[in-house]
Amino acid sequence: MQQRLAAQTAQVTLPEREKFTAPLLLLPGLWTGSWAWDEAAWAFSQRGWACWTLDPRESGTHREPARDTVDGRAARIASAAAALDRPPIVIGYDVGALAALLAARRMPPAAGFRALVCVSPLVPRSLQRGRRHALPLVRLAALPALLWNRAHPPPSRRMARDFLFHALPAARQDSLAIKLHPDAGSVVCDLTRSNVLLPSAASLRCPVCVVWGEDDRMVASAAVRRFAATLHADEHPYAGQGHWLLSGPPATALVSDVHRWLIRTLGDALLLPPEEDPIPAERRD
Repeated sequence: MQQRLAAQTAQVTLPEREKFTAPLLLLPGLWTGSWAWDEAAWAFSQRGWACWTLDPRESGTHREPARDTVDGRAARIASAAAALDRPPIVIGYDVGALAALLAARRMPPAAGFRALVCVSPLVPRSLQRGRRHALPLVRLAALPALLWNRAHPPPSRRMARDFLFHALPAARQDSLAIKLHPDAGSVVCDLTRSNVLLPSAASLRCPVCVVWGEDDRMVASAAVRRFAATLHADEHPYAGQGHWLLSGPPATALVSDVHRWLIRTLGDALLLPPEEDPIPAERRD
């Protein structure tokens, strides 16, 4: 179901019985939308998590994202998090991970994120060394978006298969590629230049975990490790996996591992007290 969250629309997936004191705020990546989290959100809800999936692009639609920026998305994420009735755990995928980091820095100390998970983060160029990563391959396509205030088209189906979905079965690659839609050229250029400065680990005030596929063709694994080290984050790489971890067996592993990390890291304060069994009618006074 959909609900309003601040000035945005969130897709809400609720468990049969909520078990945790913090909801999950899930953030998609470039060229995707809230649909990217459908499979994982359902799996999280089966474990007792309330999931709010946000699409924090500027207009809330796919039609006018041209003027958006990473920092603008961070501001909208912070507003949405503040509108929840409890401080959330935030899980961002791709550029959503980067925007979530910037949003965490905006939160007041008393209402910050409980934890932050960065899934397949798009690492700023300042941390990319010794290898030409995939984002420059689309940078030229971003130029018309910047010059004429247009949205950035999604990668071609062939490029999407090669860089985003290459570790998935061919049928799943095609079904995902046709869902991609234009995004903001300015966001792409923020990443391919060095315009995104990471917050310090101390400024985040919450535990951080970085999850990625070691065969990610969008970002070199070494760069993700530098990203995690900069944030003093726990690391969870997946051997043989690529950039897309949100469908099929990779999503199953992701949900299980993130769930386990959250419980281990946040402890008993994360758990709601169990519901008491109703008293049978024959035992009532």
